[in-house]
Amino acid sequence: MSKKGYKDRDVLPGDELAVIEVLQDGDGTYQEKGQVRAEELGTARYDLDKRKVNVEKKTRDLVLPEDGLDVIAEVGSVMRRDARVDINMIDGRKTTKAYTGVIHYYDVDREFQRDMASAVRNGDIIKAKLINVKNWLNQLSIRGPEYGVVYAYCSRCGSILEMRQGRLHCTTCDRSERRKFAKTYGTEEIE
Repeated sequence: MSKKGYKDRDVLPGDELAVIEVLQDGDGTYQEKGQVRAEELGTARYDLDKRKVNVEKKTRDLVLPEDGLDVIAEVGSVMRRDARVDINMIDGRKTTKAYTGVIHYYDVDREFQRDMASAVRNGDIIKAKLINVKNWLNQLSIRGPEYGVVYAYCSRCGSILEMRQGRLHCTTCDRSERRKFAKTYGTEEIE
């Protein structure tokens, strides 16, 4: 095949890209019976100077919950001893599937353990750490200064609360509220 035949193009897994005598397999490719084939859905990029072909993946990697990863989640419901959350981001990447999680009262700082509603409220956006993903139950912790509420809404008027002198304050209805907030409150990237 002449050099003219090697143009960048969209490929499917298994598509023939070149013969191994002409080009070597690179990222996103594999060899089979003397052929270099696409391993992933993407764009084949031919580097004729290095005599190599790579496939740039077009699909996103599946984001799965794993112990120890940080998550961004929205609080769905709060009980006396736990809170249920909907996980939106895992390790800084948007989830492709909806995951739910739970924060037990013993996974918050000691001063908030008597009543979970003093730590988080419905609709709050939190940053938490995944501490256990066994049995499809994503258990989260908001212990420590880097974890907790990163955006909160006023429980009276619904406006976003601002940080003032270590407390969350509503500038619309002049109400202060208590939460277990993270040190990145109001600055956390959530999209």
